[in-house]
Amino acid sequence: MKNALVYKITSCLSILLATVYLYELMSYFEGFKKLFLEISPVALALTVFLIINLLLSILLLTKKIKVKRVLIIFQILIIIVTIWALYEIYSFEEIIIDSRIVS
Repeated sequence: MKNALVYKITSCLSILLATVYLYELMSYFEGFKKLFLEISPVALALTVFLIINLLLSILLLTKKIKVKRVLIIFQILIIIVTIWALYEIYSFEEIIIDSRIVS
């Protein structure tokens, strides 16, 4: 019974983080067309893995596929990377440099 709860929590957390990440990605690039033209390969790979993880989470929660430890480990790894990416998005502070010389 404990394992079923862990699987559900992992899947729900995956769905929540994927939704937040994709929302931030779309708001930054202002749509799909600009997204595919300007996104870096690393961010594109993360987004693809995140979408795969989102689909796996939905299938696990609706019990369309059976739970396997490999899938849960994959989900946990993607959760860790997604949390890191969201941390980078939310903690990025732009530094404005003036042209004045301060002595």
